[in-house]
Amino acid sequence: MRRIIDIHTHVFPDALAPSAIAALSESADHPAYYDGTVSGLVDLMDRDGIAASVTQPVATKPGQVRSINDWAASTASDRIIPFGAIHPDHEDPSAELERIAAMGIRGFKMHPDYQSCAPDDARMTPILSAARDLDLIAFFHAGEDIGLETLLGHPHAFARMLDAWPGLKVVLAHLGGFRCWEDVCATLVGRDLWFDTAFTLTHMPDESLVDLIRAHGSDRVLFGSDGPWTDPGQELVHLRRLGFTEEELDAILGGNAERLLGL
Repeated sequence: MRRIIDIHTHVFPDALAPSAIAALSESADHPAYYDGTVSGLVDLMDRDGIAASVTQPVATKPGQVRSINDWAASTASDRIIPFGAIHPDHEDPSAELERIAAMGIRGFKMHPDYQSCAPDDARMTPILSAARDLDLIAFFHAGEDIGLETLLGHPHAFARMLDAWPGLKVVLAHLGGFRCWEDVCATLVGRDLWFDTAFTLTHMPDESLVDLIRAHGSDRVLFGSDGPWTDPGQELVHLRRLGFTEEELDAILGGNAERLLGL
């Protein structure tokens, strides 16, 4: 079995982690499975045999972007692969994406609902243009969020974005759209993009999950825990009992991420 890579995790600076985790847990009415620190994440990785985790920060305000990216870059190691953050209202998103690319960051995370911006909004143009030019991975929360009431990251909006930006490297979390999987199957499955498994395994029937992954292509699906909001060890056990072939599991648990990330 190839080494396991978790494409979707969350961490915060040690001083901010307690308040951030408490606030997010309360808003979503959902427990955290580690303390939100880098060391807490690595402890779980050691426990569960996960070789590397990709951390996915979200900037809820444009003024947070630079400091988030500086801190993210400082956490990079052979175990932690940080993505950066960008905000649609940042004063010069192209320059900031150039800066993070120069620091060796491979991609950035966006959350349509926390950032009040649909993926096909005109404000996304400079971000997506720079991402394609710089060969950065655009990683999006997709579908509903259990802690929010809006739904800006709908599969149809992502389909329009993909139509407008051919050649863009895109990962859509939550198998293309949390609790929007019928629309994912109708509009996104089989297209030139990646899905991750984060926060899906206990929210859709096993048979439907396997069918969606195979319809899209197991070579374009990435293991993601969405830690700390699931227990990665339990997620791995669940994935392994779904009846995937050894080749499919090898790809989903690490091979696809190695290929996407150029590892």
